[in-house]
Amino acid sequence: MASNGPHGEPPSVRAIRAAAATIRGHLAAFALLAGVVVAALWLAGGVYAVGVQESAVLLRFGRLVDDNIVSGLHLRLPTGVDAVTKARTGEVRRLEITGNLDKELALMTGDENLIEAVAIVQYKITRLADYLYGAESPEDLLRLSVRAALVEAVARMQVDDVLTTGKAQIQNEVRKTAQEMLNGYKAGVTLMAVNLQAVTPPKGAAEAFLKVSDAKAEAARAVNTAESNREKSINLARGEASKKEQEASAAASSRTQQADGAAARFESVLAEKKITPKLTTTELYMNTIAKVLARAKLIVLAPGEKPRVDVNLMEKKPGGS
Repeated sequence: MASNGPHGEPPSVRAIRAAAATIRGHLAAFALLAGVVVAALWLAGGVYAVGVQESAVLLRFGRLVDDNIVSGLHLRLPTGVDAVTKARTGEVRRLEITGNLDKELALMTGDENLIEAVAIVQYKITRLADYLYGAESPEDLLRLSVRAALVEAVARMQVDDVLTTGKAQIQNEVRKTAQEMLNGYKAGVTLMAVNLQAVTPPKGAAEAFLKVSDAKAEAARAVNTAESNREKSINLARGEASKKEQEASAAASSRTQQADGAAARFESVLAEKKITPKLTTTELYMNTIAKVLARAKLIVLAPGEKPRVDVNLMEKKPGGS
């Protein structure tokens, strides 16, 4: 049986009393150590990191105190005092714009035709505080703004332009108009691109649209053929007119040259006549008689005879007149 120590206390009690006396003797040191540990834990809980493609905002007692915390290590007051919200602002986000009930968004064109469209929006967060606190749901605000801009852009265009060549124009107008709306709402986002992935007539009217498109294509081909034929006829007429003009010009030039030659010959004869009038007159007379008689024929008919005998008064020279 264990014996009791002085005053009849068991050993366990004596050990407890000795430990308590030791603690009382070093109470200040223990308090300091505890304070250092608490401060270290407090500081460790206030250190946070912001990633490379991230941004953060800092709230103190629910009030915004810093709306542009860049990447790196930062210090805050403990939870309950400071609150940090981080988001990836360096990445491009994607949002699909659809209708209320179906995937396709129903739109009406300027000529009162219905079409269906599906759009994809790419955007980035450029002001995190506005993005987080400017609207209850930034994506819903973005979706509604783009839809409103789509309705406005399509309503100004004809259905043929929307379905064919007007796609790029619609995309640019929608991005510009929607961005202006979002800036007014302070949504904190920047639209990078608006892409119309599908623009089609409604399913029930697709066949009618196809027939109309085929008819318009046929009409365009007919117009092109008519234009080609017209151009060909005009070119042929121009060629024929140019040919006749060249022929007429050549004939006029030839007649002019003949007239000039005849005038030159007349002037030559006139000059000779002035020198030897009788000789020139006789020569002209004989030349004229020779030309006339060369073409004249004398027909002698013997009485009662059928055969005809042609007698030339002047014999033609071979190769001459």
